[in-house]
Amino acid sequence: MIDLNDVGGAGEHVLRHGGQQAVIVEQGGGVRTYSSAGVDLVAGYPPGTVCPNARGQWLVPWPNRIREGRYVFDGEEHHLPVDPGTSTAIHGLLRWLPFTVVSRDEASIELATVQPARPGYPWTLRVRTRWSLGDDGLTAWLRVENLSDDEAPFAAGAHPYLHLGDAKVDDVSVTVPGSTVVTGAHGVMTERAPVSPETDFREARVVGDGRLGLYTDLAWDESGRTRSVVVRPDGWRISLWQDEAWPFVLLYTADVVSAEEGIRRSLAIEPMTSAVDAFNTGDGLQVLKPGGIFEGSWGISANMT
Repeated sequence: MIDLNDVGGAGEHVLRHGGQQAVIVEQGGGVRTYSSAGVDLVAGYPPGTVCPNARGQWLVPWPNRIREGRYVFDGEEHHLPVDPGTSTAIHGLLRWLPFTVVSRDEASIELATVQPARPGYPWTLRVRTRWSLGDDGLTAWLRVENLSDDEAPFAAGAHPYLHLGDAKVDDVSVTVPGSTVVTGAHGVMTERAPVSPETDFREARVVGDGRLGLYTDLAWDESGRTRSVVVRPDGWRISLWQDEAWPFVLLYTADVVSAEEGIRRSLAIEPMTSAVDAFNTGDGLQVLKPGGIFEGSWGISANMT
């Protein structure tokens, strides 16, 4: 368990509201920890260490993967660096950029940065994010503006991991409000199909030893939100909501060994604006006009069942 007393170091900011506490980092503008009543709800990472596995990070200007780091936009081919040991460009370009504080109070903070044009993505984006704690939990807001003179391809995502207490993914109950699953080999999920008995989590059920995946055609409530829900064996019910700016949600069962956690000890629930490899498939891809703006929110709430 992360020691929540060991916070507030350089480049990070502690938010508090009632019994809740969150630590927001300037590098990438993400969330490092979130707890309520002393119980970890987000599986984060220790202070002063490199963020592993994109934990709590914003994924801009694309989430997940671009096959071979190559895509064509407006007739021009672009080449992005691929991650070591893979054949894909992963999780965008924003994650390691420094953010500056725009405003903050005890329970909220707003940060901003500029993602400069670069080889592979020759467009400049202004990014603002706001994190806030309230009676309904943790809320994250993202705003991205195209500062370039040309149209820019764009997609976004977020990468929080939910803490499962002493349990493993196998032992938790999950609800995912998606009627379509997107599948594919080697993490490049581009093929849509209706959910099957094995992939249908619209009614809560225990995960078992299977994997989850990428869902869309989500069910929205009257407020324009959809919710993925995890119920831990210790009775904590954690709900991750996302607004209509994020029509996809990816659930990653952490099957790769983590030096700190082990296998399947946390569950990433990732709001996404697009499917995987959207720069090539166009599935969910947005085109931001000069001065065009993307804006969206998601959040986490929790209670004991």
